[in-house]
Amino acid sequence: MTESTVVGYFPCMGIRRWAAAILAVLGACNSDRIVDNCFILVAQVTPAGPRLNLGDTVTMRATFYPDAPPACLPPDTTAAGLRWISSNSATVAVDAELGRLTAVRPGVTQIMVVPAGSGGALGTTFARVLEPPSADSLISLIENKTPDSATVVLEDATGAIVRSVTLAAARSTCWNTALSDSVRYRASLYLPAQPSATPIGAKWVVHSALSLSHTWRVAIDPQGSATPTLDLAGLSPDRGC
Repeated sequence: MTESTVVGYFPCMGIRRWAAAILAVLGACNSDRIVDNCFILVAQVTPAGPRLNLGDTVTMRATFYPDAPPACLPPDTTAAGLRWISSNSATVAVDAELGRLTAVRPGVTQIMVVPAGSGGALGTTFARVLEPPSADSLISLIENKTPDSATVVLEDATGAIVRSVTLAAARSTCWNTALSDSVRYRASLYLPAQPSATPIGAKWVVHSALSLSHTWRVAIDPQGSATPTLDLAGLSPDRGC
């Protein structure tokens, strides 16, 4: 996952100033969402950005900023007056009262601290659950979403070609290959009236991204009248072909 790739990790509640830009998206959530009128984060969440192995636990803490506006603080700023939320409990489970996280499966999850009872997010961070060291396969879900034929090539960290495929329009395939320290996908498209394939891009999936997901969607996406693009997305949970 590339942090790349975190979609849908914002539940239907106020996220505060740095996330105010996504409030329009949140408006599409259930109408009973909590409305937050402060739009600022008032608490530092620690540890920030925890990285966990499967089965690991860690207890979160919230420390309120000394210059936080009193009107934006919850009635009870002690641990008893706070609750913890995981945006995806299937990846990271959380004890709402204690703030103890448990790593369930690889992926990325938003962790928020909110007032007990009601109120918007007071502080937030992202928790990452790493792939187990024993996992040794890379799953590549190759999708050609264009009306033209396309070739996709997978290279390992040394640049050696691992797999290659040419897909007809709107076709897909799946590869199960040995995991490398990092990999590169590159793609070419057979456009009408062109004598040879037109390269449309190459992208690396680096070691840190592979530590979060061993399943990657590799899509050639149409862009209207512009040249199609090669897009990568790490998926969670991992899956086979």
